[in-house]
Amino acid sequence: MTSSKSLIFLVAITASIFLSIPSNGQKPKEIVTLQFISFPKNSKPEPVELLLGDGKTMIVKIPTNDLSKSYEVPKLSTWAVGKTETVKVEVDGKEIENPAFTTYGKAPSIASKTQLILLIRNGKNNADGMKVIPIDNEMENFGGGNFFFYNASTVDIGGLVAKHDFALKPGEFSIVKPVKGVDERKGMKFAFTKLFYRHKKVTKPFFSSTWPVNKKARSMVFFYHDPHNGRLRFHSIRSFMP
Repeated sequence: MTSSKSLIFLVAITASIFLSIPSNGQKPKEIVTLQFISFPKNSKPEPVELLLGDGKTMIVKIPTNDLSKSYEVPKLSTWAVGKTETVKVEVDGKEIENPAFTTYGKAPSIASKTQLILLIRNGKNNADGMKVIPIDNEMENFGGGNFFFYNASTVDIGGLVAKHDFALKPGEFSIVKPVKGVDERKGMKFAFTKLFYRHKKVTKPFFSSTWPVNKKARSMVFFYHDPHNGRLRFHSIRSFMP
């Protein structure tokens, strides 16, 4: 009787292991969480499609004044965004229409399970191309009270947030976590901030102010040239934590 029960138990375990293995013999893909933001700012940014492989895509929103909602997708080695369009091809002398994915931009994925995908447009429209920058979006790496700086200008940018400095060449970004030199007033924290730019080997200041440091919010600052007059400006976003 004991041997029969042992056999039944062994069969049950074997069946359970067999059922837990995907039918194709492959391990299930890891799921990651993505959020999106795009630049330059646009009052009505058009969404893009995220390529998921095997001809599958997902439409994602790419706001410019806040982070998008979260999207859970299988982790891929590369993130590619673009648009599915219809192209005409000739098959056996007949012209048929087939869907084709046009890539606006792509970049290697990173190890983080939570990623912020920054899309920098090369022109006014998405179809002009995009620079894709995946950023570690885990709270311990880019959480409340942090400042993200991206230099979309053509000059070198430098700054001081409280007692934490940063320097960016065109196309570079940095995350600053101010701790030293932060002022506290009536239970609130503030960081005196100075921004500089370098032109023809001359460093010049162009902005200074006191910015709040809130553990429930993180800030993103984009440096760029005004398309109308070429002046150096910045666009800032505050994203509040849940």
